[in-house]
Amino acid sequence: MKKTLLLAALAPVLFTSSVLAAPAMTSNTLGGASSVLAPVTEGRWFADYDEAVKVAKAEGKDLLVDFTGSDWCGWCIKLHDEVFDHAEWIDEASKNYVFVALDFPRSDEAKALVPNPKRNEELKDELGVRGFPTIFLMNTDGVAYAQTGYQAGGPEAYVKHMNEIAASGKKAMVASKRVADAFTSAEGDEAKWAAWGDLVTAFNDMDADSPFVSSLVDHVRWGFDTDADNKAGKKEVAAKALLTKGIVDDELVAYAKEADPKNEKGLFEITVESAFSQVRDDETARAAVAALEEVNPMGFQDKELGFRLNFTAARWCAGPLEDADKAAKLGAKAMEIGTDDPEMLAALKEIIG
Repeated sequence: MKKTLLLAALAPVLFTSSVLAAPAMTSNTLGGASSVLAPVTEGRWFADYDEAVKVAKAEGKDLLVDFTGSDWCGWCIKLHDEVFDHAEWIDEASKNYVFVALDFPRSDEAKALVPNPKRNEELKDELGVRGFPTIFLMNTDGVAYAQTGYQAGGPEAYVKHMNEIAASGKKAMVASKRVADAFTSAEGDEAKWAAWGDLVTAFNDMDADSPFVSSLVDHVRWGFDTDADNKAGKKEVAAKALLTKGIVDDELVAYAKEADPKNEKGLFEITVESAFSQVRDDETARAAVAALEEVNPMGFQDKELGFRLNFTAARWCAGPLEDADKAAKLGAKAMEIGTDDPEMLAALKEIIG
């Protein structure tokens, strides 16, 4: 299962925190305005979402919506340089999608090129965009069925990636509606719990960044609240499902720690994973590292997860959090857990010193 928010230090998902800042990139810019905007002037991209919807309806296509920071977001620029500016990608992707670039620039010159910044903000909030670049594949009814961002490999690899997430996303769209309708219409305790079980299975099968996760959260939470004393074991099932998807609140975390105080079931470590998925700035990064230090002495049930979290935390501490001692400690823990990736091992050796 993908955890695209898990490795914020490794993946190019960009936020304003120094923990998650993009590498400085000044290439392909002119007068403060990035070449990310160039395709818009060439007619390949729309800067106005609503205009793009009209065109997509007329052409029988879906939408590819790129939330970008054209004059500051290094990974946004990199994505355009490596993928979106190439004919191999444009020719294939334009067969099924109308392209939309919703820009959130910082310079006055670039801001002047954005036709409707208020509408862009509305769409960003509606779709829950938390970093740049964020790419949605959407139908003309405004339903986002797939979400991605920067992917290495060039234009042909990106087309393949888009095809894969589009297929799985449309499948999830159908599945989420089916299980939600079955659950809401079920009558009687036995039928209701059976429908809930099917719904949780579908929920667990979704990628963590699937746009349809949020549509099922309240239904999954119903099991957590209804089986309040966990006599039927549904509360624990619901808690694990929600936390695994990065759905975090104080009640869920408190229950997981109470139900699994020594991490023997792996619930405790999921709360730490969730804390990492919620990192947005230096303060939340420090809180995630503290949670990791709490679970490390217990040991991880999922060794790969334990390595990834310690590796990520070590890089944060060695970098923007500026805590060399803690970086060395967490790096040593990651080395102890182990990995077959030589590049990660080399990075850890450099951190440990």
